[in-house]
Amino acid sequence: MTADSNRGRGSVLAYAAAAWASLFAVLHGVWAAGWYIGLQADEARRAFERPGFLAFDIIVAGMCTLAAAVALALVRPWGRRVPRWLVGLLAWGATGLLALRGGTAAIQVLYMIISGTFAAHWMLLWEVWFCLGAVLFGLSAWRFWTVPPTSSVTV
Repeated sequence: MTADSNRGRGSVLAYAAAAWASLFAVLHGVWAAGWYIGLQADEARRAFERPGFLAFDIIVAGMCTLAAAVALALVRPWGRRVPRWLVGLLAWGATGLLALRGGTAAIQVLYMIISGTFAAHWMLLWEVWFCLGAVLFGLSAWRFWTVPPTSSVTV
């Protein structure tokens, strides 16, 4: 089996990471436009009234779009035109940001459980969403680095 065919086995994870990032980019765009799908409408409306928050949301939408391209660069032939170190750095960077976001939320939930102040709410699904993104990007980045870049190597 060649490295290219071995790389293909991990492509499902990279495509899932790209889909995750694309969906999140679309959601951020929709939120910036004033449609608060998946958010608490009153809180979101107040937040988006602040120009800084709206700018932040648009920047995050752009970052998600870049993340989708990075996830695809991990497995698509055109991604080999980008320096390997740059693709890897961006993939691990996305993993780190998502792990930081999901990890801090997990710590906060754990603290609330221990302190007896925890109340389950559907918004906690966003915490799972961030953890899912971290896992998808992390596994994709790891796969990218563990499969040799040349097709002449057999596994």
